[in-house]
Amino acid sequence: MAYDGELVKMQNGRWARFQRCQVYRPGVADAGETMLLIAVELEERYQLLLDGAADSLAQYRYQGVPVQVRLDPEAQAITLQPEVAPSAPAVH
Repeated sequence: MAYDGELVKMQNGRWARFQRCQVYRPGVADAGETMLLIAVELEERYQLLLDGAADSLAQYRYQGVPVQVRLDPEAQAITLQPEVAPSAPAVH
């Protein structure tokens, strides 16, 4: 089950984001109330960014380094950051 905004790599190797869309059907009382969740393929620049991030993430994971991937929509960039382990409470 997908959720609105989820990024997925499709079988053809291309990246898509799930997006909620309204369905309009002329002459139907509930037209516009029916919603579908569809995968919308991303632009080429995002394909390249996500492929690069996936390759880097795979290399880090292979080395045992936990990494988080963050998408910055304002900068149109992806960053990989080391995961921060939750700090243990001090024991006295």
